[in-house]
Amino acid sequence: YHRQSELARERKTHTSMTPPLESRSQPRPTIILLLLLLLLPTATHMILGDGAVDQDEQHQITLASCPDKCGNISIPYPFGMKSGCFREGFQVTCNDSFNPHRAYLANSGVYQYIFEEQIRVEPEWSQVWSRSLDITAFELIDISVGKGEVRAYGAVSSMCSQNQTDYLLKNQNMKLGKKISPFLLSTEGNVVIGVGWRVQTRVYSYPWSPSVHGNSWQELILSCLSDLMEPQFLEFATNGSCKGRGCCEAALPEAFPIRELAPSFTVRKNNTLFKTNPCSYAMVVESSWYNFSTPDMYGYEVLPKKYPRGVPFVIDFSIPNGSCPAKGQPPPLDYACVSGNSSCANATSGQGYVCKCWDHYDGNPYIVNGCQDIDECKIRDLYPCTADGICKNKLGGYDCPCKPGMKGDGIKGTCTDKFPATARVILGGVGGVFIIAAISFLILLRKEKKKTREFYEKNGGRTLEKAKFIKLFEKEKLKPIFKSSNFIGKGGFGEAQANFEE
Repeated sequence: YHRQSELARERKTHTSMTPPLESRSQPRPTIILLLLLLLLPTATHMILGDGAVDQDEQHQITLASCPDKCGNISIPYPFGMKSGCFREGFQVTCNDSFNPHRAYLANSGVYQYIFEEQIRVEPEWSQVWSRSLDITAFELIDISVGKGEVRAYGAVSSMCSQNQTDYLLKNQNMKLGKKISPFLLSTEGNVVIGVGWRVQTRVYSYPWSPSVHGNSWQELILSCLSDLMEPQFLEFATNGSCKGRGCCEAALPEAFPIRELAPSFTVRKNNTLFKTNPCSYAMVVESSWYNFSTPDMYGYEVLPKKYPRGVPFVIDFSIPNGSCPAKGQPPPLDYACVSGNSSCANATSGQGYVCKCWDHYDGNPYIVNGCQDIDECKIRDLYPCTADGICKNKLGGYDCPCKPGMKGDGIKGTCTDKFPATARVILGGVGGVFIIAAISFLILLRKEKKKTREFYEKNGGRTLEKAKFIKLFEKEKLKPIFKSSNFIGKGGFGEAQANFEE
């Protein structure tokens, strides 16, 4: 009782000294500081972590302190917008009057212009008037230093009937520089398209290559014909088909590096369908981009209205001055392929050379450390590794060994089990028989043990277990106790009797 009173007094004293609830809820300054220090790394990671990861994943594409974006378009070196940020001939201007901003090639010799003229075909062909519209730079769609390509918008040329005898022509003229220029029209990436119920599209181009043409200009004429012959054949035009019925297509010859191009039309007399099918169109367009639609044949200037910025076409670019250094020779001072893990290749058409990252590397070979290793394991479409393989990235490539217990090649998809299925079935069958036999043996063994135990108990086994010792007597001394009732059995060496000694 005395001890309980002391405990009660201690509780009362402690309670009276404890501050109110409001005071207890206020942490001390030291505790606040410690909590802030503990939470700071986590908060910093939450705020900056994602950005840091993105920055690591985004490789540098241009020179230090140079802008690399115009609107949504990346501007990699040798292209650039500020002084000191581009190689000669690769300047880009960024027009900020649009949202998002738009990028244009700023090379003075690279441009397009539309030439307009009014033509009357009856009673005889005559030019009523003509004029040249403003020169415009090519608006960029994207730039790929890996492919050595620029995609840009090009205008659509048109010839539209105003009545049965008068036509208005709007021809796009394209210029990609003079004899020494970084740019050429891509002969693999573009085609010539003509659209109309009766149209013969011609494209006049002026290729030049000192190795092919001996420092001279040559004229190349491409033509495609779309002719439905009569108005009643308009129904034969088919969506998606560009084989001469409402739409025609012509490939560009690979042997001719083209820097100038001008579409043209064959003017026909007496267009009886000028009210419904007044226009024919011609365009140089990226291969497989245009999908012919029969409504494109109907109405006035349908395609220029449908594509007001133009249609995409592909321009090849190269470093025009110089060539790849010979094996074992040092590169020139103005050599463009400055990144490690990169190589030089002479331009396939025209002059100069291009820079390429090695296989299994990606990035910009025109800047220092621009070519970086690819993690092939994240790009399974390009670098296969089957489900039976384990993808392992490494510098300059990747491995895809088969999973444990398998052999073959995970890249080729030839992983197979080291122990074939047939052998597994046979082994399983043999194992099953062995298990059944073992179980049967154990059952028989148990039965035999049970029989032995029963026989043991039946023949006095438990009584014998109680016997602590056995004493031998001479027969003569035991005659007094021999009785027939104690007789057990008789053998070749004598007889047995059971008795108890007191």
